[in-house]
Amino acid sequence: MTPAFIFLLCLALPVDLQTTQAGPVRFNCGGRQCPSGQDCLLVDGTSRCMDPCDHYTPLDDAWRATDRRAPPFHCDQAGRGGPVWQGWYRLFLGNSSVQMPERCIDMHLCGTQVSGWLKTPHPQLSAGIILAQVCGSYTRGCCHYPQNPIHVKACPGNFYVYKFVRTTPCNTAYCADVNTLVCNNCTAAQTCVSNDAITWRCEAKSELVCGREQMRLMVPKRILEEQGLNGSSAHLIDPRCHQQLDGQETFSYLVDRRKTCGNVVKNNGTHVTYSNIVFVFPSGRSNGSISVPTSFPFSCDFPLDDITSLDVAIGNQPPASGEGVVRAGDPTRASMTLYTRPDFSEAFPAGPVRLPLGSALHVAVSVNNTEYDGFGLLLETCYFTNSPNASDPRKHFLIKNRCAVDRRHVLVIESGASLRARFSALLFLYHGTYEDVYLHCSISMCDRSSAPCSPNCSRRQARSADSSDQLAVAVGPISWF
Repeated sequence: MTPAFIFLLCLALPVDLQTTQAGPVRFNCGGRQCPSGQDCLLVDGTSRCMDPCDHYTPLDDAWRATDRRAPPFHCDQAGRGGPVWQGWYRLFLGNSSVQMPERCIDMHLCGTQVSGWLKTPHPQLSAGIILAQVCGSYTRGCCHYPQNPIHVKACPGNFYVYKFVRTTPCNTAYCADVNTLVCNNCTAAQTCVSNDAITWRCEAKSELVCGREQMRLMVPKRILEEQGLNGSSAHLIDPRCHQQLDGQETFSYLVDRRKTCGNVVKNNGTHVTYSNIVFVFPSGRSNGSISVPTSFPFSCDFPLDDITSLDVAIGNQPPASGEGVVRAGDPTRASMTLYTRPDFSEAFPAGPVRLPLGSALHVAVSVNNTEYDGFGLLLETCYFTNSPNASDPRKHFLIKNRCAVDRRHVLVIESGASLRARFSALLFLYHGTYEDVYLHCSISMCDRSSAPCSPNCSRRQARSADSSDQLAVAVGPISWF
């Protein structure tokens, strides 16, 4: 019998999905890394991480215009009559903001011999700071003199800032593109674009909204139509995810800010980045051939302290001054504790607590500094708010007049029987969002030797004690994931 041989042909594909856009640059400052989009800048003698979009020097030399012919020849080389570059700069012609040209500029323009232009395309607003290549045009072509790279950042308001460095050789100078003067007319909802880096226009821009719960990429329909794409054919990295909204001028593509739909989540110690790609297929797709989609990568960068706030579920909050009951001697002190199990056998440890959306909350309230164990602790009212303010008018009641408001979602396990009261609740059903919540309870003490203390909620609504005999306790924030 002839043996069968099986050959396996393997094709190695890169794991990381790359784009033509230069990657973001991070700066170190005082032993720590600056957040994305910030640089280490010297302010009042102290180095700090700051946004260069807010801290730049205007560079408004009229001779830098791309239509300004030399001589005289200017030089951007320090020590040869040029500036000593320090920090970030924004280009102006007159009172109008402009940008460096993204096309070859003939020599002897921009008031110099070697005209400096930006070979790397300007970054998108979401790209942060990039390292860009600069070319100097001269007798042997558009990049006769490759220059030292510079840093570039896109800023809100349709302008760019540049971290210029010493040029080589002299006379070489950075150009300011007169054709981009039109970009000053763009609104906040528009971006300045060009198909040939010569003629510029304002158009509705692709916009990325990095929300707390959801990321939304909005792509103008005009862009999709120009590229022959069917906006409704799109999906994310996971083809099963294709949630979208068909607006009047844009298609919006939605993805939850979690590790779903193919989201790539990276943590660099200071920020957590969520990345995904929207794939949009050509119009008129044929079953007889492969249709290659156009990709629209996007990323949302969240400061780690913001991510941590989502995970930090519990922090005991003592009653504010003036709240609660003041008795002779030491005031009665109450505390609220959350438990991981319905049998109240294991409390959440100190520090961050992860509480999945959909899980029940197991709550115990106790007093710990009364010498008389004949008292019973009664839960008078329990509710939650979306702020730490117990007087927030937007209250969601769980227990009212000592009884559960909805016994399908709230179970009072113990109240009035000892110096501890317990209940379990499905808090998420009351608001249906991932918002942080703060839990508040007002309690009272009942003398069990003189009368029954446990409320009977099956027959009639229990009577609440007078508010002056109640003590307030609170815990929060409680966060979901």
